[in-house]
Amino acid sequence: MVVVGASMFNILPLITAGAADKLGFSAQQAGFMASVLTVASGLSALLAGLWVRSLSWPRSAAAALGGMFLCLLIALRARGYWEFVSMLAAAAFFASAAFSLGMTIVSDRHESARGFGVAVSAQAAYQIAALWAGPLLLRLSGLNGVLFLLAIPAALAIALTPLLPARGRAVASAARGGLLLRPAMLLAFAGFTLFFVGAGAYWTYVELMGQARGIASPIIADCVALSVAAGIPGGLLASAQGNRFGSLWPLVFATALILIGAFFLGGAGGAVDFGAAGVLYYFAWCYSLAYQFTLVNTVDATGRAVALTGACAFFGSAAGAALAAAFVTPEDYRAVVWIVVLATCLSVVAYAFASVLYERTGSARDDNLPGVGGVMTNTPARREPPHPF
Repeated sequence: MVVVGASMFNILPLITAGAADKLGFSAQQAGFMASVLTVASGLSALLAGLWVRSLSWPRSAAAALGGMFLCLLIALRARGYWEFVSMLAAAAFFASAAFSLGMTIVSDRHESARGFGVAVSAQAAYQIAALWAGPLLLRLSGLNGVLFLLAIPAALAIALTPLLPARGRAVASAARGGLLLRPAMLLAFAGFTLFFVGAGAYWTYVELMGQARGIASPIIADCVALSVAAGIPGGLLASAQGNRFGSLWPLVFATALILIGAFFLGGAGGAVDFGAAGVLYYFAWCYSLAYQFTLVNTVDATGRAVALTGACAFFGSAAGAALAAAFVTPEDYRAVVWIVVLATCLSVVAYAFASVLYERTGSARDDNLPGVGGVMTNTPARREPPHPF
């Protein structure tokens, strides 16, 4: 569910390129379509916080995956621009719902950092395979081949939804929505959003930064592919490591790697420095995501926060791209490096404050909440460490 749910966003550049090349969309039309899909995904993640703990998980999963599959099939037959964009936006909405539910299910497992690490690595592996196969599909079958690449896994995954638990662990009542507005929780959301501000700026301009250095386009493509591949061992390292060092110290380590990558990215070196920056960044990205999800899950008493992090990622990425656009020029992309550095550092600071606040106030209150940490159908109680350190 996590891989299928994230698939539309992970190969969005392939969809937009296919729409422009095969369907005749202008650059503005393709860009607007990408924006609509991102907004639809973010809104879906926000709404997931309302239902993810109250509805049946197997039925919700089947509905989300089925909705994604059906909308993609309709998009295959769409003739007009707005019909096509609307169907893809609806598919992105359902896909984001599946992703939010999938990550919530992972968050209920013992030592959730291990599950998050595997989930992140699986997304990276799918992204590499899809981006590698995508150009061939576009040549052989047009954009329809790419849409089938998205629709078929969604349909196959529906058959597995009966294996899901009926519901997750017992959590605070939905009426206690104020728990999501506690300072520790808001700081954790801020940390997640800030991280993706830097990520959005970096991945929007990484290819243009390579071109500004005079690197040939095929070499840039190889560097980007190698960078994405580096995310797989990053997620697997987090999975193998688990909660051995808590959540905060791995985030500090990932931040240090990103700062080293930013040093290479901001220098005047050639393809080697450019590729090294990407490898370090994506390895740290996937490694840190497992612990970002874990820390958000730890300070959350409602069981809904992990579902909402998708909205933080979508809107943070959009903000990062827009912020960078205001400062970059065709000759100077140093603003991207500074945005990455500042956003990443502020992110880990926000997580550190969230950890301290939770240790001092949040964990004691959570212990007194009725039903929190109890057992619901088919799922063991969550056994996280008492605080995120």
